[in-house]
Formats: sequence, structure tokens, C-alpha cells
Amino acid sequence: MLDKRIPDIRGKRWTVLGAARSGVAVAGLLKRRGADVFLSEMAPREEKRDEAGILDKNGIPSEFGEHSKRILDAIGIVVSPGIALSSPVMQMIEDAGIPVWSEIEVASWFCDAPMIAVTGSNGKSTTTALMGSIFRSAGRPCVVAGNIGQPFSDYVESVESGGVAVLEVSSFQLETIDAFHPTVAVFLNLTPDHLDRHCTMEAYSRLKARIFENQVASDYLVYNGLDEKVVELAEGARSERIVFGVETDSLKCGYVHQGMLTLQIGQKPEVICSIESMSMRGDHNVSNALAAALAARLMDTDGKAIAEALQTYRALPHRMEFVRTVDGVDWVNDSKATNVDAVWYALGSFSTPIILIAGGRDKDADFRLLRKRVAERARSVVLLGEAADKLEQALQGTCPLIHVNTLEEAVKKAREVAQPHDVVLLSPACASFDMFTNFEDRGDQFKALVEQL
Repeated sequence: MLDKRIPDIRGKRWTVLGAARSGVAVAGLLKRRGADVFLSEMAPREEKRDEAGILDKNGIPSEFGEHSKRILDAIGIVVSPGIALSSPVMQMIEDAGIPVWSEIEVASWFCDAPMIAVTGSNGKSTTTALMGSIFRSAGRPCVVAGNIGQPFSDYVESVESGGVAVLEVSSFQLETIDAFHPTVAVFLNLTPDHLDRHCTMEAYSRLKARIFENQVASDYLVYNGLDEKVVELAEGARSERIVFGVETDSLKCGYVHQGMLTLQIGQKPEVICSIESMSMRGDHNVSNALAAALAARLMDTDGKAIAEALQTYRALPHRMEFVRTVDGVDWVNDSKATNVDAVWYALGSFSTPIILIAGGRDKDADFRLLRKRVAERARSVVLLGEAADKLEQALQGTCPLIHVNTLEEAVKKAREVAQPHDVVLLSPACASFDMFTNFEDRGDQFKALVEQL
């Protein structure tokens, strides 16, 4: 039965703000569902030619270079996650009293299959993709979409009723949900991130907790029992709580026992596989694997299929991605590490000395939290981007610090100081937008430079 909060679509006027992938996708979805859709984008049309072409082909009127008052001629507005609710255009919409939703909220209205939604400060994409691999290994139809880079609106109509939708969901998307209701919500961890937009850790935490706010007693919340803030937030859930990272008698759980990944869902513990046999390295990926395994098991997935996926899964690009070995030095692309906690885990994933390449656009991070880890693991740190000076102040005295102006120069300097058996690790702890289009662009340029060595 449809949630009473889901509005009528057919024949009604809707506005979509932003012509990024999710905006174009949800405009198309609304159009196919019979809505009268208008899309508005601040960037000039010449910068969005491909997107404009798709809109024109689908008969969706649009404007570029401004947000005119035409956007207010609508019963609802779908906002790009990149547009802050504090922006002038959003203030204008609020003053007009028009309801606002995220793309993932709107897409979920048309999903007949159960949804698994994954959030957290780190590991979202890996856990989401890993779950997709598990379901495919089990032969169960699934789509993997959301903040992972594939708009749910492009895939929701292809989800089979006997399948499952696995969704990565960010705090930006959760800001504007209303009826979004996953059968399984996965809450991985919570560390300071995006404070340049959300301002306080409390506000950021509240948004992340929205992942389970519409769940009921028959749903599940899979959460990190080793993260105190997550544990605190999980206490407010109405769904059944399933904890990972700790063994407990009072809750269903997932944990590591004598090197074996173990799930306690039924009466007896179920051993899935050994940690050593898993394809992913690092303690953080053990947590990701536990979360993914629990969520899949709750959806009646066979343990053998889970083990097979954990043992054969290949990491996503830009997430601890091995590039190549040059003169005995391993080069690793971790461009997706855009916050301090992600870099902390990355540094802990190697036993050999590291030359760290870090920097970019600061998200109001406290880089001092990396001091001990850098002092223990890094031979040197190469700094670039807008946050280079702040990073230098935070890491002064831990190891040699090298300033550079470009990524190309960073690669050259890293090669000069690296010794055989070292690791050169691009793990920026910052956003990419000061020098690159996105973290993928940054990672791709890094890989291209390394391939040229």
C-alpha cells in the first residue's frame, strides 16, 4: 500500500533543480510517470550540452544559466544533492511553501522490491557494491544505485519484484527524504565529514540517522557496535537492531571469531569464511564485509554465496586501488578518501613505509587526528591544493612534509623520496573540487601519471 505522504504524479507540474546525473534521471522518471516536468540548472547550457541533449530528446523543457521564478510553478521540487538547503534558491522555494524531495526519495516511490540502504561516513560504496556482488553470486536479481554513481531513477523501473535494490545514500540525499523506507538500513560508522555544509557534528549525525526513521518493527537496522555515536543513534530505531563488530547474547550480530567471519542470525553461529581468504585488505573492510554479509543474510541469501563474493570481490576504482609497481614501489589510488577517517584507515592497511599524497579542498576537517598515524606509518607526506597549509600546520613534526603545486609534481616528488618496498598512497583527506571535477577525475589523472613513470 502506498504511503499517504507520496504525492500524486500524473498530470501535475514538477520542477527538478540541477542537471547532474541524478537530476536528468529523475526528470526522465517523472516524465515517464506522466508528470509535467521542468528542469532548471545554474550552469550555462554550453557546459551541459550532453545533459541538455537528453532533456531535449525526452521532451523535457529546461533552462540554463539561472533559476528563474518559473521553478515555483510546481506542486513539488526535486533538488540535486549538490544544492545546499541554505542557498538563495532554496530559501526562495521555502518562502513559497513548495515541498522539496531528493531524487532517491522520488525514485523509491516506484520501487516494488525491498530496498537495502547503506550510509555512513566511510565505506558506503564498497559495502553497497559488495552486496550487489553477493546477490549476483546468489543468482538473485538486484540493482545497485544511489550515491555510488548510478541514479536510482535510471534503474528503479527495472527492479524485479523478487529482486532487491541496494542503495548507497549520502547525508545530502537524506536531507530531503520523507517516506523513504528501506527494508534493511545499514549504518556503517560516523566521523566528522561535510561540516562545511552541515555545520555541526550533531546536525550531520541527525541526517545520517534518517536512514532508519521510517522503518517499522518488521524491518532491520544493521549497525556498527564499535562506533559509540552510531550505537547511541541506533537506540532510537523502531526496527529490529542487528549489530556488527561485537558478539552479543541479546542481539543478532556479526563478528570475527578466531579469524573467521561469523554471523549469529539463527540459533547457532554460522561461519562464512576466514578473514585471510577475503579479497579485501584492512580492518575497515572486515567491518564492511560483516555489514554486507548480515544484510544479505537477512534477505535469505545462502552463506556459500556470501563467502564466494567476499573471496572474489574486486575493489571499486579509487578506493585502495592498486595501480602498478615501479622500481619496487607500489602505487595505490585512494582518491575516494575525502575525509580524515578514511585516510586513517588507509594508512593502517600497509605494513611498509608510506609516501602519502594528500590535500585538496578542506571540508572543515581536523587533520590533527592524523598525526599519530602519519608519524607511525609515513616516510613523507606530499601536500597540494587549498588545504596544504592547514595540513602542514597539523602534521608538522611527524615526518618530512613536501609542498607541490600540481598532481604531476606530487607524483614526481613521491617517486624521488620512495624506496623499494614503499607504498605511494594518494589518499587526500579532502574534496577534489579545487583542482579536479570530482574524486574520479583526480584518481584517473593520478593513475595516468603513474602509468607514464
